[in-house]
Amino acid sequence: MLHQDVAMLDIDADHWRNLQSLLLDSAQARRRIVLIHQDGRLLKFVHSDGVPLTREIDRVDDPHAVAERVYRANAELADLVVVFERTALDHYFAQVQDSWHADEDIDSYVHRMYTTLDDYPDGIVTHPSPAREQLGLQWRINTSYDDILTAIRTYIPARSTIVLGVFADNTLWASLILGFDTESRIDFISTADPDELTTNDQRQQARELVKWANHRHGPCSLGLFADREDTREWLHRPDKLTGLRKLAQRGSLLADPVPEPLAHALATP
Repeated sequence: MLHQDVAMLDIDADHWRNLQSLLLDSAQARRRIVLIHQDGRLLKFVHSDGVPLTREIDRVDDPHAVAERVYRANAELADLVVVFERTALDHYFAQVQDSWHADEDIDSYVHRMYTTLDDYPDGIVTHPSPAREQLGLQWRINTSYDDILTAIRTYIPARSTIVLGVFADNTLWASLILGFDTESRIDFISTADPDELTTNDQRQQARELVKWANHRHGPCSLGLFADREDTREWLHRPDKLTGLRKLAQRGSLLADPVPEPLAHALATP
């Protein structure tokens, strides 16, 4: 999906920051308690902000029980607890690095980084949910990686561009422009240039952005625009097509252009 040589062009810093706040949840930004042990011998017990903790343990014989116990004992201080076994962590990084291939898509490698965490159920432990759902950068999109790949292959024409826009207070708050190559892989990423927009009218801004993307990046096959709160609601829904239909039915979605396969799917109850 994501070309290994993807180009990032003309990124507006505010739009990019807002987009990340909408789509991503970073473990690094959350309050964390980190335990590191080796064969049960506790080597480190720290809070990400350095605050004092209720410890209550001296060894890690059952990492899952320890993670839950530490989380409960410090519930007001932490969003998650991480328990690493040092040897397992070394093996994990070695396995991930050895699996890399220079010609593979970037997202395939990153996806494998997360799924490989499942190979170390006792060596890399988090609470209150599994490591692959908490560590690193997590998507706030409530859909699977495979479903995203299927949607792109089904609805987005190769060699085209899509434009996504999010409004807040009648202003284009965030945007994303993605270009797809002949194999439907994303080969460039951009955002809108707010200086190119000449109006505060949302519909007119959407038209201007699609026109601008057509001129700068090639044929635009899809343009989707909605308010920030409607976008958050849609991202939370597991059924994305149903969510788009509902937004369209209540007049909360600006969709133009729309590829024929997607238009047909949206029109089908």
